[in-house]
Amino acid sequence: MTVRTKIFAANALVGVLLLGLLTYYMSEKSGSIILNNTEEDVGRSITQLSRNIDNLLQSYEQIVDSLYTSIELQDKLLKPYDTFEQAQDTYLNYVQPYEEWITTSKDILRFSIYTDNPTFQYAQVRTIDEEVKQSNWYRSVQGSNAGLVKSWTLSEDDMLLRSGVLRLTQKVYNAPSGREMYVTLDLEERLLRNLISSEGKEQQFIISLPDGHVLIDSWQQSNGSTSRLEDYAFYDEMKKSASLSSFIYNQEGSAYLLTSKSLETRSSVKGLTIVQLTPLDQMMVKVNEMKRSAVALFIAAMFSSILLIYLISIRLTGRLTQLAKRMRTVNADNVQTLTHLQVSGNDEIGQLCRNYNDMMDRINQLITEVYESELNRKELKLRNRESELYALQTQINPHYLFNTLNAICGSLLENGDKANAEIVKLLARSFRNVLNRAGHLIDLKEERDIVETYLRIQVFRFGDRLVYETDIPEELADCPIPRLSLQTIVENTIVHVLEKVESVTVVLIHARALEDNQCLITVEDNGPGMLPKQLEQVIDGINDASDVTGTTHIGLRNVHQRLRQMYGAPYGLHIESGPDWGTRVSILLPMNTEREGGELLVERTDGR
Repeated sequence: MTVRTKIFAANALVGVLLLGLLTYYMSEKSGSIILNNTEEDVGRSITQLSRNIDNLLQSYEQIVDSLYTSIELQDKLLKPYDTFEQAQDTYLNYVQPYEEWITTSKDILRFSIYTDNPTFQYAQVRTIDEEVKQSNWYRSVQGSNAGLVKSWTLSEDDMLLRSGVLRLTQKVYNAPSGREMYVTLDLEERLLRNLISSEGKEQQFIISLPDGHVLIDSWQQSNGSTSRLEDYAFYDEMKKSASLSSFIYNQEGSAYLLTSKSLETRSSVKGLTIVQLTPLDQMMVKVNEMKRSAVALFIAAMFSSILLIYLISIRLTGRLTQLAKRMRTVNADNVQTLTHLQVSGNDEIGQLCRNYNDMMDRINQLITEVYESELNRKELKLRNRESELYALQTQINPHYLFNTLNAICGSLLENGDKANAEIVKLLARSFRNVLNRAGHLIDLKEERDIVETYLRIQVFRFGDRLVYETDIPEELADCPIPRLSLQTIVENTIVHVLEKVESVTVVLIHARALEDNQCLITVEDNGPGMLPKQLEQVIDGINDASDVTGTTHIGLRNVHQRLRQMYGAPYGLHIESGPDWGTRVSILLPMNTEREGGELLVERTDGR
């Protein structure tokens, strides 16, 4: 299989796989997003509707509270009267104005007062007899010891004429006499239907009273008094959820988003439940249409990507194919007759073609030199040249590596890829720092540049997981330090901390001057740290001057032993660590040392 075929197949496979995964994810995610948005909208809608209903019912409750606070009116209603004229005079002066105020201030179907006073009976004032005691509203307010009891029930007085009449019952306790009376307000269900109609006609709204009777079902013209919320198929599943709940409910082959809300603001409305069923069929039609569009876009994008990848692979591998064909035809007999390859482009392939031309020129030169040499040295020289050629082919020339990386950086910049150009530039600088062995001692500022180059490469690898800070005063910039000493410690932190934890790793590099002409450099991290036993093993390992192989922390040991050999026992590494705060590695150096040709000229403190 040719390189062109491999490149095309690999890129096409990756492109199709990514497009397929993206299409699948977006098509599935779109349905989830639409459903979540619908659920949020419905939740806000039913919450607002519950507030409106609660405020409406509370406004009527405040009306009957006025009778609870009027002790004088209670006394007038409960007082026994000897003559009809006395009762009528009380009715006209006290009861009738109160009744007119109530019926004119609100849209009320009926207002009634029930007392145990048989001497005071009018159209709106009735005596509590056995028939009243058997009524639903009377039983709903019995058995409570509270001084003020309200309840909302269905009115039984209108069963034959109409359905869905809502009755508010107020139990009034007269403290002076210890007797009871009741006030009832009857409201038409249209007051609540008007609130529902403003929320939308596509949804089904069901309102049930605290006793479980259904007052309103928006998809039915009227509701019978025997209809209860527990008769609905979704009741059991709804009761498992909280006061505000949503779930998908399937009914007769159609899917609905069922959202319920129970009122808990006051004892009178506690248990009043509002249920909203939102059809999802129309939403699913839109979701399926989006999925079909996503599939069509996937197919179009797939064919376009394959065609584009094929054209790019031909463009990229054309020169490689030409170079491979030329190299297959090279042998000892036709080297001098082969013409140069036509080089185009400044990328890696163009550089490779130029190197091939240079190599052919060099080979021709070597062959010429061999034939012009003395006959008795021909074989020896030929072997030497072959050895040189083999060495050129098997080892990396640092300058060639730097030039190649710089060429790659220039190509990336020309293509506008600044991020990758920057990392290639940093990589070239890092290789130059590592391979440059001129001298054993360098200035601290130069070592800092090497470390910062290395850390910037690691930031490119790990992104926001790595945060670092360097603080080296200018007065310490010229302090001599063995090359790559600080680099080795920072690299140890990256390997043993950043690469093993998922949290953000902070690396702090500080330098400060000490007394006795000494410099202290610290490298601190916020990693998991080491237990005392682990720390003791690490310290014993770096202090071991024997040539031990296979041990861990070889880099730290080499740096420590190198410093000890150069400066003596007081200098070297000092390690502190704890599982609660991380690890701190300190380097103690003399500030002033003389250098000649990169070699150390310093008197050891231990006299050796």
